[in-house]
Amino acid sequence: MARRPAEETRRHILKVAGDLFYSRGVRAVGMDLVISSAKVANATLYRQFATKDELVTAYLVTRNQEWWQHLRETAAAAPDARARIKVLFDLTRQDMALPGYRGCATLNITSEFPEQDHPAHAAAVTHKTDVQEWLCEQLRDAGDADPQDTAAKLLVILDGAQVLAAAMGTTDPGDHMVELAEQLLESRLPHPDPAL
Repeated sequence: MARRPAEETRRHILKVAGDLFYSRGVRAVGMDLVISSAKVANATLYRQFATKDELVTAYLVTRNQEWWQHLRETAAAAPDARARIKVLFDLTRQDMALPGYRGCATLNITSEFPEQDHPAHAAAVTHKTDVQEWLCEQLRDAGDADPQDTAAKLLVILDGAQVLAAAMGTTDPGDHMVELAEQLLESRLPHPDPAL
C-alpha cells in the first residue's frame, strides 16, 4: 500500500481526530482510538503530534481556519457590512440544523479545558476575540457609534444560542438568535436616508 505524504497524513489524522473530538468530546477520546480510527501506526501519529494537547490544539486551530475561510468567502458576496454580519448569523443557524450538532467547537474546548494557560484554551479565546473584532470592523463600516459594545452584545447572542441549541437539541435558539441580532442592529445602526 502506498504511503501518504506527511502533509496528507497530518490532514487525515486531524480530520479523523476532529470528528471524534467534536462528536464525543475531547476528554472521552484517547490517542489509541484516534490511531485505530485513522488506521495509522503509533509512530506515525506521534511523529505528527507529540502529545494529545498538541493534537487538540491543532484540531481547533485548523477547524477555525476553515470556519474563517467559509465565512469570508460567503460574506464577500454580501452588499454591505450589515449584510456581512447577517451572513455570520445565518451560517451559524444553518450549522445548528446539521445532524450531530454539538454546539460551537471552540466553546466546547473552553469547557473541557478551563485552564487559561492550556494551549487549546488559549487558541479558543483567540478565536472568540477575533470574531468579536471582525464584528466590530463590520459595525464600524456600518456606522455604529459604539461598535465595541454592539460587537460584544452580538457575540453573547451568537454564543448563547449555540450553547442552548446543543443542550436542547432544537434549532429554536437559532431562530431567536437571528431575531435578537436583527433587533440589536436595527437599534444601533443608522438608517439610510430615503432621499438619497
